[in-house]
Amino acid sequence: MSFSSKIKDELIKIEDMPECCVHAMAYGMLLFGRSFNLGGISLMTDHNGVADKYIEVAGRACGVRATKLVSEAGKITADFSSEEDRQKVLSCFSSTGNERILRIDRGNLSNEAYDGEESFNCCDAAFLRGAFLSCGTASDPNKSYHIEFVVPFKTLSMDLLKMLTDYGLKAKHMVRRYVNVIYIKDSESIEDLLTIMGASNSSMEIMNIKIYKDIRNLTNRRNNFENANLLRTADAAFDQVSAIEFLKEKGVFVTLSDDLKQVARLRVENEEASLREIGEMCVPPMSRSAVNHRLKRLIAVSDKLKEEGSNID
Repeated sequence: MSFSSKIKDELIKIEDMPECCVHAMAYGMLLFGRSFNLGGISLMTDHNGVADKYIEVAGRACGVRATKLVSEAGKITADFSSEEDRQKVLSCFSSTGNERILRIDRGNLSNEAYDGEESFNCCDAAFLRGAFLSCGTASDPNKSYHIEFVVPFKTLSMDLLKMLTDYGLKAKHMVRRYVNVIYIKDSESIEDLLTIMGASNSSMEIMNIKIYKDIRNLTNRRNNFENANLLRTADAAFDQVSAIEFLKEKGVFVTLSDDLKQVARLRVENEEASLREIGEMCVPPMSRSAVNHRLKRLIAVSDKLKEEGSNID
C-alpha cells in the first residue's frame, strides 16, 4: 500500500465530526474534485473509500446523494447526474456554478466548534482533509519527503497556498504539465499538515523514519570516521616500520638510545597496535604522546639519512 493510501485510509476513518466540519470537509472534497460547476460536479479517484466518503459527506452537508461508477480500468467516478442536484450542492456552498474563477470561500468554514485550544481551526482542518482526499498525494517518506495537491485552476491553487502558509507551513507553487501543484518538501511542515488534517499516525510514521535515518546516518558517519582513523593509523605504522627497517639496513639502529630501540622494536612487532597500546607495553610504561614523540624522532633520523644520501649521489 502506498503512503498516500495509508494517509487517505486514516483520514476517511475520522468520525464524530461536528456538522460545521462535515460541511467544511464536503466543501474541500467537492471544490477540489474533478469538477465543481453547474455543468458537472464530480470526483475521479482510484481509492474506493475516498469515493464513498465523497458521497457520504456531500449527502450529509447538502442532502443529495451522488452516484458511483467504476470503469473497466478501475477508475472510480462519483458525480451528481441531475442539474437539480447540482444546483442544491452549489447553493449549499453559496455558489451559482457559473463563476468564471473558482476561489475558496472562507464563509463555508465556520469553525463553530473551534475552542481555541488548537493552533488550527477545526473547519480549516476538515477542509484541508477533504482537499487532500480529492487531489492530494504523498511520497514514501523512506525515499523522499513530499506531499502535494494537484489543482487545475491557478487562482484556486493560490488560495490553497495562502491557507497553508498562513499556518506556517512551507508550501510552494509550481506548474507541471499545465497543471498547478501546491507542494511541501519540508518534513516538519508535512508532519504538521498531516496532524492538522487528522492523520496523526502517518505523521508519527514520518517522525519515526526520520529518527531511524538520523541514527543510521550517525552510525555511518561514526563508522566512516573510525575507518578513516584506522587507515591513518595503518599508514602511519607503515611509515614508522619502514623508517626503522631503513635505520637497521644502514647500521644506525644499534647507535640509538635504549628508549628509542624499545619503542622501535615494539612497533615492528605490533604493527596494528595503537600508540597507547605500545606505550602500555613499554618498560616502564610510556604515555601516548611520549611514544609518538619517539617514533617521530626515528622517522626524522631516517629522513635525514635519506636526504644526506641523496645529496652525496
